[in-house]
Amino acid sequence: MKTELLGQEKNVVKIKLELTPEEFADGLNKAIKQLSQEVKIPGFRKGHAPRKVLEMRFGRDALYNEALDKILPDNIKQITEDYELETIDTPEVKVEAIHEGETVTCEISFEVMPEVELPEIESFEVERLKSNVPDEALEDLIWNIRRRFAEKNPVERAVQADDIVNVEFTIQVQGEDTEIGPNDNQIDLADKSVRKEVAEALTDHAAGETVETDFDIEPNHVEKRIAGKRVHYIMGIKQVFECVMPEINEELFKKYFGADTDINTEEAFRAKLSEGLKSQMEHECAEDAENRAMDRVIKESKLELPDKLVMREMQAIRAADEREAKGRYNLELKDYLGDGTPDWERGYNVVLRSRAQGVVRYSLVVNAIAKKYDINVEQEDIDAELENRAALYGLDKKMLISYYYQNQNELNGLISSVLSNKVLKSVMNIVKVKEVDELTPVQPEPEQEQPEANNNNEA
Repeated sequence: MKTELLGQEKNVVKIKLELTPEEFADGLNKAIKQLSQEVKIPGFRKGHAPRKVLEMRFGRDALYNEALDKILPDNIKQITEDYELETIDTPEVKVEAIHEGETVTCEISFEVMPEVELPEIESFEVERLKSNVPDEALEDLIWNIRRRFAEKNPVERAVQADDIVNVEFTIQVQGEDTEIGPNDNQIDLADKSVRKEVAEALTDHAAGETVETDFDIEPNHVEKRIAGKRVHYIMGIKQVFECVMPEINEELFKKYFGADTDINTEEAFRAKLSEGLKSQMEHECAEDAENRAMDRVIKESKLELPDKLVMREMQAIRAADEREAKGRYNLELKDYLGDGTPDWERGYNVVLRSRAQGVVRYSLVVNAIAKKYDINVEQEDIDAELENRAALYGLDKKMLISYYYQNQNELNGLISSVLSNKVLKSVMNIVKVKEVDELTPVQPEPEQEQPEANNNNEA
């Protein structure tokens, strides 16, 4: 086998492979022998049909193709190792006219991982918000804890502002036939996330009454069937509860921290909660800084996305969306995402491609950083992540290990996640970090000038 690098255009590497007459003859003999064993030809015992008979049956070109099928896989593997190619897909092979007794020449096109030109990460400065716990955050947490352990007493009166209301509700999408429900729900009117329209509709009405209201749903709402649409809520009030908030005392401390807690004063209670909030805020601020640093690296990296990788990722994301629609809502994807128009899939595919491009770009940049700064995933990293996941989900570690090592795709995803986390930490060690009391507002991207429409009417 003799090879020669013909050149590279974008992420396609072309290599010439020359097989000696002896190498090709050896592959041809193996192909003829296997065909003779596999095919039953009248008048000949299996494995004894001569070459001329096989040529008459299948054609000479078919025998040559079978010979190449025997020879090329090992040669292609050797080429990828010799040239250190990170291939994306099965290579394309073009073969010149074959003449037995002469060198056989092939041109093999390998689609490889694209070159990623990283920015000068060392020159980046990233802001990290100082972990100061606002007084109102602590007060909100204490209020939520008291609310969680409040007594809920049923009352025979109209709904008031801080009540909890059990309702049966139905959602109708205005202008469409889509209807969700009826479903039961418990609504805490003191919860700031409760829609104003819902709270106002329920207030001053009692159990047994039905109330209605209309409002617009946000475009990014988790329920895709109603996202970005105006809906009509019909709520039947089933029961009303009045909340009696507990005092801040040892009984509350034990309910929240556990019976064996050593917290016995309001001062210690507040200090413990403040410490937890500070730790949580430190984690959130660090994570925010990591994400913004990585976003900048990705934005300023130069690369071309291979369409095959994007298409492959699109298929994976769509499959996940289909599983979610079926698993959570028992719906087909077209019913889960469909908006009543026949061309819903066109809009979905635009979003799907954008999501896939983002995933592929992120992955390629992460791998480029890992390669440049020699960041690798070691067995101890995998073990630590499995330990964390077992603790987080309350699972037996041995069972979790067995699951991942029996599912190669899941294991690959785990390794990718570990690598991504290591790269994020490394990036934060490379960039300059500036502690700030307030983050600098992000400047909006300048709008791209749109070409003027051609309004000329041509015959």
